[in-house]
Amino acid sequence: MKKIFGYILMAGLSFGLVSCDKFFDSMEGDLSKVAAEDLQSSENGMLALLANLYSSLPGMSMTDNDKYQMFGNTARDIPDYKNTTPGFWDYKTIRAVHKFMEVIESAQESGAIDDAKADAYMGEALFLRACFYFANVRTHGGIPIVEKALDDEYTPGSENEGLYYPRRTEKESWDWVLDQFDQAIELLPASQGNKSLRANKYTAYAMKARAALWAASESKYWNRAPINSGYTAVQKKLTYMESSYADGYYKQAIDAANAVIESGVYSLYGGVPTDINAAIGNLNDLFQTFQFSEGIFGRSYKTGDSETTNGTDKWVPNQFAVGYTGTGAANYAATLNLADEYDYYDAEDSRNRKSGKIQTLVSGNEDDYLADPQSQFTAAKVADYKHYNSVQEPFLLKDARFQAWVMYPGCTFRGITVYMEGGMVKPDGSVSVYPNSNASGDGNVGVEKNGITYYPYGGAGINNSSFMGLLTDKNSNNRNSYCFSPRKFLDQNSANQYVQSPYYDIRYAEVLLTYAEAVAESGQGDAAKAKKCLNDIRHRAGFKDDVELTLENILHEWKVEFAFENKWSNVLYRRRGFYNPNNLSNVEEGTVGRKLTLIPMVDLSGAKAQWIFLRALPMTATSAWGYSGILSFNPEDYYAQIPNYVNNKIEPNNK
Repeated sequence: MKKIFGYILMAGLSFGLVSCDKFFDSMEGDLSKVAAEDLQSSENGMLALLANLYSSLPGMSMTDNDKYQMFGNTARDIPDYKNTTPGFWDYKTIRAVHKFMEVIESAQESGAIDDAKADAYMGEALFLRACFYFANVRTHGGIPIVEKALDDEYTPGSENEGLYYPRRTEKESWDWVLDQFDQAIELLPASQGNKSLRANKYTAYAMKARAALWAASESKYWNRAPINSGYTAVQKKLTYMESSYADGYYKQAIDAANAVIESGVYSLYGGVPTDINAAIGNLNDLFQTFQFSEGIFGRSYKTGDSETTNGTDKWVPNQFAVGYTGTGAANYAATLNLADEYDYYDAEDSRNRKSGKIQTLVSGNEDDYLADPQSQFTAAKVADYKHYNSVQEPFLLKDARFQAWVMYPGCTFRGITVYMEGGMVKPDGSVSVYPNSNASGDGNVGVEKNGITYYPYGGAGINNSSFMGLLTDKNSNNRNSYCFSPRKFLDQNSANQYVQSPYYDIRYAEVLLTYAEAVAESGQGDAAKAKKCLNDIRHRAGFKDDVELTLENILHEWKVEFAFENKWSNVLYRRRGFYNPNNLSNVEEGTVGRKLTLIPMVDLSGAKAQWIFLRALPMTATSAWGYSGILSFNPEDYYAQIPNYVNNKIEPNNK
């Protein structure tokens, strides 16, 4: 038994040590402080090992992967577009799970834990193994499936054929993953205790629902982006799914999601708010403290210690950068494409859905945009633009999720007005878009109107958040090429050196939307319940009306409910929905194929100051910045390359 614990201790150390209370609120200490003899004899030692396995799960931390789709971008860089769905190919970690399974069996045999605890631990081990393999299959296709530690298969000096496992077909791999979740469900308890972040029975159901929806979507939409049929991996069905598989997987997604729904354990935090402000408050609170009513799986980050990342506070625009220089701030921006997705309420009291397309032109035709606003926008066109009485007016009746989770021009954040403007119509009627400036703010010249001084960039000097900077200074900390920024994970009161806001890997809202999508796509399940699932999410955001159970409405909710949570990139991945100009049959990313910005401009040519808004490509979308003008995703990139396929004696992808 000492030998077994020695193996897993070494494997754990190779992962990087993580404080156990990051996953288990009731635990203390970390793996480096657990002696080998304690690992052999104490349940706390087993918990420390288990916590380290949890810490190795892919995708279990805040990242900014969603900025690589149409709805986000690095604030100061040229528009980028790519898939960054977290992958996984680490059989060393999977071996550590297998060694932990051996520990469980040994501890049960020795009487260190009883049968009930052994089953619960084994359920967690099966859950973790299923998660690792799920991440593997969704990025690589069919994979070698190893179900035990291979110590007994190794003989020095021999061919060691027992160490080499062939790849299963992609369908066989998906089926195995789903079966592993089923086995975990059978063994896991319904609860791991009050406010525990460890996996329970319903965590496994929720993760199974996610995996089954992934397999179903990929089966149904594989032909949207077929890869070369001459590849060996395709011919052997290692990277191949067909539409006939879809309904079976949709049924599994429906059943698993329904088990979570019918359990009554989870609910949407905030329920049905009394008004828009209440909805905004609830939605804000959801991402300030881990809400166990909705959080099915994730991290609390409650300690805010030095082992967490400070990445999210680098998403703030320039006005809120504390101690950052160069590329330290404004590392993430939201595009106009995303802002347009958030619907308006028709009125504060009725709160029915109204199209979220931001009106910029008097005509209401919002299909066009300016490729070069500095040359294309002229004084003669000012009258064509809809005028607003404040810079924040176009956003005030938008979906509470937009107001809670997105920084927009004129909003207040940390007690400061957010200045995101990019030009001016002067009192004489002449126009200035992106006026020349420098690092000191010279050129951002104020103009007085009715006793108030207005600035092209919203605030005096460099006291603004966007659009201000020299093209020769691409790292200018005073520039954001878009006028929207993520707010969701940021502390609303002050900057933090380390993350303290929660991360939800699975929220109850995802389970509801998974059920709705699986029913809508397959025609199976309870359509009335699916419609209610869809609308419950909307009602939590303050809407009173109901929308129909359509794929368009479901995809809309994936976009607006899970913005900045790295779920949208997963939707595009599983549905083969990344933008490709050669295949516009999908509607997930629209047909524009461009990341757009909104340029607020103060108009001082009338009796009072008003604001107009230009739809445009960002300033970085020019040849001066190396922009090619083509955003596209290669179908072959839906499958990642197989690492070390020669040494592992398995077939590669894309060859």
